[in-house]
Amino acid sequence: MPDFLYDIPLRDLALYFSLAAVLSIFVGMLVLKPILRLLIGSGPDLNEAITHGTAGFNLFYGLLLGLLTVSAYQNNERVNEAVLNEATVLGALYSDINGYPEPVRSETKAMMRDYVLTTLYKDWPAHAQGSYLDGGGNRVNAMRQKLSGFEPTSAGQEILHAQMLSAFQEFTRARQLRLNGVYTEIPNVLWYAVLVGAAINILLIVLLRMRPVRQFVLGTITAFFLGVILFVIVALDDPLRGEAAIQPDPLERLWQRVMIWDEP
Repeated sequence: MPDFLYDIPLRDLALYFSLAAVLSIFVGMLVLKPILRLLIGSGPDLNEAITHGTAGFNLFYGLLLGLLTVSAYQNNERVNEAVLNEATVLGALYSDINGYPEPVRSETKAMMRDYVLTTLYKDWPAHAQGSYLDGGGNRVNAMRQKLSGFEPTSAGQEILHAQMLSAFQEFTRARQLRLNGVYTEIPNVLWYAVLVGAAINILLIVLLRMRPVRQFVLGTITAFFLGVILFVIVALDDPLRGEAAIQPDPLERLWQRVMIWDEP
């Protein structure tokens, strides 16, 4: 899908998709139907022939739309879960770091606060444009080096340090899943199949032999629903872009409820 679609408000985008689908029925009946009637005729068995010939197409196209809708939703939920896990594990790290001695405790907590602010106010705007910045990764590497350089001096510190390093790895995995969501989208080849299938579906509706008013009403209903399905797939296709994009609410809550109180 073109990038400019993600800059359109959801309400307007849904309206545009629905109107485009309905308009295609109107144009098809006025322009394409007379031409196709000259090519294939309009005998009494036309509807039966169309129904028989398109039974397989309707099955596979409906299956394609269903699978793409589910896939887009699952991608969206996967990235949303990664954002939640990232904030949850980072919150646990921020709490457990209190078991470290100074100056490691204060320095690492300051790094974590800086990471959250960078993610909220720099990374997320970049995600909305389809990219991500290197600043977050640099801050993660700095935190990793700080923790890796700590030398435990007691058995309790050794246990805590091992748990911290394990949790930090879980945090970096969740972060990487979130970054993967920047480029998670339905491949272009599938979009070609969807759009070509939509055009064929509209064409088959136009070809049916029935009264114009009845055909326009039935065709409009079918086209409207097709437009809604395409809108839903587009809205869920890129989890971190557009008005329906996943928001950093878990990280925002972590900052407002925990970290902000330690900020100088």
